[in-house]
Amino acid sequence: MLTRSPRQAWSRLNFYVRRLIQLVHYSVPQIDDLHENLRKVLQDMQDLILKTVIEEQALDPASPVRGYLGHGAARRLRTIRRAVQRVFELFPLNQVRPLEADALSDVQTNLHAFVMNLYGLYDNWAWAFVLRHDLLSKIGDHRRVGLFRQATQKHLPEELRLYIKSDVLKRWHDEYAKPFRDALAHRIPPYVPPSEFTEEEGRRYNELEAEKFECIKNMQWGRFDELSAEQAALGRPSFVFLHAFVEEGAPRRILLHPQLLADGMAAVEFGRLFLQYWRTVPLA
Repeated sequence: MLTRSPRQAWSRLNFYVRRLIQLVHYSVPQIDDLHENLRKVLQDMQDLILKTVIEEQALDPASPVRGYLGHGAARRLRTIRRAVQRVFELFPLNQVRPLEADALSDVQTNLHAFVMNLYGLYDNWAWAFVLRHDLLSKIGDHRRVGLFRQATQKHLPEELRLYIKSDVLKRWHDEYAKPFRDALAHRIPPYVPPSEFTEEEGRRYNELEAEKFECIKNMQWGRFDELSAEQAALGRPSFVFLHAFVEEGAPRRILLHPQLLADGMAAVEFGRLFLQYWRTVPLA
């Protein structure tokens, strides 16, 4: 499922989404595979956190770079790791009924933490490199600092630059990471639908909703509770997340659990590459 190089994870994920986006549940082999990848991602992220802290501690205590590695990248990695772990705990892959409201809210809280810190992680790496090599005056403006900004990219060692400028990374940033981060920060935050219905279930849900409204007007609270319970029993959990950032067309539906794993795997791969080459003398 997600056993290829993380650099290929998003391409593989697109195939996976096409296969599963219409399914109402995961098969047992798929669940086993996702859990195995979860274990690997959590361990790899923990290893990357330790390596990042080691790099930070080797720096001059007065260096501003330490903040971007220790309080920036390492802290974000801890938050990302915990968010992935909590989503899998709160929303089991074998869930057959829609999540309760509080559990769903907690899933979305962790999703928001994941999206924002994943995006910020790459910015922390960019700032660590720029400050490590005193490049800010050459770049010209703090708003031009960023791994996905040309002003910064042209100074990166070839190994980092080729990775960041690859087609798959550019698509990931332009079509997924930035739109979802911007939606969370400025527009409609990403969310997991509370449930998914068949057409018949959808009609029944709407009928119950209309009857609940009448109960409110007539203060029939006992009947209201009965209708709410029937509504809660309809449908099945939705294993996707989406947002309404795009003004035209249907919102893009993304499988929740595989996407978090793919993003985590890719962050680990680039993080390792970054720590390998970030001390390299930058290109002029």
